[in-house]
Amino acid sequence: MEERRRAAAVIVRDGRVLMVHERSRRSGGGEWWTLPGGGLRPGETAEEAVRREVFEETGLVVSDARYVLEMPYPSGMTSVFAVSVADGEPRVGRDDGSGPEQLGVDWLPVPELPIETNGVPVPPLMVVLPTLADQTVGVESATGAFSGSADGAGAGRNGAVTARRRSTTK
Repeated sequence: MEERRRAAAVIVRDGRVLMVHERSRRSGGGEWWTLPGGGLRPGETAEEAVRREVFEETGLVVSDARYVLEMPYPSGMTSVFAVSVADGEPRVGRDDGSGPEQLGVDWLPVPELPIETNGVPVPPLMVVLPTLADQTVGVESATGAFSGSADGAGAGRNGAVTARRRSTTK
């Protein structure tokens, strides 16, 4: 099976990073927060994909995209870009009925990470939200383990407490 290629954007404003809240369309599927981004189309470069995906998922126009690094994702590898966007507020992308359902977008606190990324605060590409039935859950991100509790608080890789919250845009 061929590895899926993706591109993702790290967009920081006022010490917060823009994340997209999504839910699986599969029965029993979960919810997660992820960086804006998605799969490359045939013939598309990673930079072209990140510009398209940021607009589709947030309505923001990319003014500058600088390649940072490659990171693992559950279905393959992701090219991560530090992205600057034109002025404006993000909004929930249009639902075309394919892929995960986008529930919202929100600016979340920039994590403290042990990854050296030339000053770009790259959070885990995906943080899975616990289900209500879980008392204590082990949550796996694309970049490593993340433990949390059903109330949405947990300790990140470096022990810093991070909060996971429901999006407020939908």
